[in-house]
Amino acid sequence: MKGHQIQSKIISMEIEVLHAVRQRTLDQFTEGPSVKESRLFFLLLPFFSGKTWSPDIEASAKTVSIVYAALNAHDQIREDTPIIKEQQLTVLAGDLYSGIYYQMLVNTKNIAMVQQLASAIIKVSESKTSFFEEEFRTVEEIESAISVIETELLMSFYTFYGYTEYALLAKQALLYIRYTEELNRLQSNHYSHFLREVTTKLVHENYTKYWLTEKLDSLHEQILASIADCALDYELAQFLLHQITPHQHRAEQLTREG
Repeated sequence: MKGHQIQSKIISMEIEVLHAVRQRTLDQFTEGPSVKESRLFFLLLPFFSGKTWSPDIEASAKTVSIVYAALNAHDQIREDTPIIKEQQLTVLAGDLYSGIYYQMLVNTKNIAMVQQLASAIIKVSESKTSFFEEEFRTVEEIESAISVIETELLMSFYTFYGYTEYALLAKQALLYIRYTEELNRLQSNHYSHFLREVTTKLVHENYTKYWLTEKLDSLHEQILASIADCALDYELAQFLLHQITPHQHRAEQLTREG
């Protein structure tokens, strides 16, 4: 499959997902649903690789994407600002997306997938909640929480349909994207709960910056190895490296920049 065909399929699914959750008032007053291209890519990766793919599997993939949008909507609520109409509508948006994905799964009568996804949602929600608790955690425990938040829903989809051969690559790439976003937030002083907690553990934001860059360098090497292990064809591998994980933050480069 050529790169433009991969991109076209991702855009097609994105349009279908956005159409499924569209609501005029929410679109007007909220940021709208977050449907990331990277997550769609990995939901569709078995299809791109020529694995068994049916309308029911694609419907489940869309549902997982809507679950991500629902959970992301609740993340947009800022605890340090007064409750305003946009905040209230953002909560309602998350609730709406949640209702839609349950309705979609029930319509397909895929109760086993509902149960699988519900378990994943609980784990993701517990990991997100952990960033509001005042309990001591190591950096490794914080990393583990981030891994669950970013990958658990996708892993439940892979496990249910037997696509686990892509699990390691998807985990590495989704974490690479998350840590890239966190590094960008750090450099623009827009701290997330993750950055605040890691910086507290590492004492200074400069240590957090180098921790993130070393993590990115390591993940990049792991992604290259996993691409080889999964035997992705050339076009698919190039799309992943240049469209999904295009940025490289080399630790030695930042060291030279001082």
